[in-house]
Amino acid sequence: MNPSSEKSKKHVTQTSTTRGGNIKLLVEIARAYYEQEHDQNSIAESLGISRSQVSRYLTQARSLNLVQVRVISPEQRSSNIEVALVSRFSALKEAVVTPLFNSRSGPLRKTIARACAHYLEKIIRPGLRICVGSGRTLCEVFNWLQPSEASNVSIIQAMGNVGHEAMEIDFNQMARAAADALGARIFFMNAPAILGSGTVAELIDANPSIHEALKLAHAADMYLFGIGSMSSDLIFTRGGIFELQDLEQLRQAGAVGDICAHFYDIAGVEIPSSFKDRIVGISLADLSSNALTVAVAGGPDKTLPLIGALRGGYIKVLVTDEQTAHAILAYENEMDQDH
Repeated sequence: MNPSSEKSKKHVTQTSTTRGGNIKLLVEIARAYYEQEHDQNSIAESLGISRSQVSRYLTQARSLNLVQVRVISPEQRSSNIEVALVSRFSALKEAVVTPLFNSRSGPLRKTIARACAHYLEKIIRPGLRICVGSGRTLCEVFNWLQPSEASNVSIIQAMGNVGHEAMEIDFNQMARAAADALGARIFFMNAPAILGSGTVAELIDANPSIHEALKLAHAADMYLFGIGSMSSDLIFTRGGIFELQDLEQLRQAGAVGDICAHFYDIAGVEIPSSFKDRIVGISLADLSSNALTVAVAGGPDKTLPLIGALRGGYIKVLVTDEQTAHAILAYENEMDQDH
């Protein structure tokens, strides 16, 4: 037999095997590595193979186009979508929409956070008073933010503390992370996010330091915050601030999202809650002032909360991903057609 024919036959057999039974293994390993962020050693251990085999499988997956790499710079933006968003919502002055390759929650937050950090680095100026809210994506922003050379920057906590159950995204911790990232002075709000009893008015009468912190928060130059979802963000129930039944009542009243425990419907109208007078922090009226309001959020669960906040005029700058931006515009276009 001709050696070259034998070689060709062997190559065809190997290719057929790869495209048959072995293809599922390549996909499994590629997803574990690129989407689930497992390292090669852990993948090898779980499959009972060597690390070098995992590396070869990943190379093979790339060669078969099962894995496609897309490098996204924080400076890269989807300008057409940004223009469409600004045109759609009257209060929105700027949109920062970043391209997205991996829509899983972890990579999604990192992508949006990098874009937000890059945006903030361009606008932070000396003497700026920044009131910082909370959120898992916002928490990631401060991991990417470069130290600012702007002097006399102040970070002000937007709301009282939630507690140890939500420590990673507690308002106190978020303000500290922002101040550390920017080398800024920090003003804490040393009180519960929502009082168990009494009113905020009674609290500030008895606590001058909290009164001063709230005064600073209400007078901030910039508000930087995440957007709460009714389906996935349970920071207040996790922290024991209010019960799930309170959340269900708000849901039944039409709530689609919240900003610092102030809930609103799809039109952006605030929905009164049983604890409204006990919220220690900023109000939605603060976000409707002349201050710069920057919201950072993305993902399917944030579409309706963002639409409500945009319609309510609470966001002047939106930092999100292209899939979420497309979903917002698609929803708005569908509403136009229905009417």
